[in-house]
Amino acid sequence: MASTVDAAGEPIPTSSVLMAAAKHIGTRCRNENLAFLKCKKDDPNPEKCLDKGRQVTQCVLHLFWLPYETGNCMGKL
Repeated sequence: MASTVDAAGEPIPTSSVLMAAAKHIGTRCRNENLAFLKCKKDDPNPEKCLDKGRQVTQCVLHLFWLPYETGNCMGKL
C-alpha cells in the first residue's frame, strides 16, 4: 500500500493509491472535506484550518485501515 511511514510508524499512502481510492475518499470523507473547504474559504489564515485538515487525514487513513479492522477486504468500501 505505501512505501513510506510517518514518525509514528503509520504508512503514508502513495499518490497512486490515493488516486485509485479517490471515489471512496470522496464518498466516505465528504463531510470532513466540506468542513475543511469551508474553513479555508472563511479564513485565509492556514493555521486556523489545521484541525480540519487533520480530520480529513484521519478519515482517509481510517478508510484505508477499515478492511483490516473488519477482516473483510471486499465490499466494505
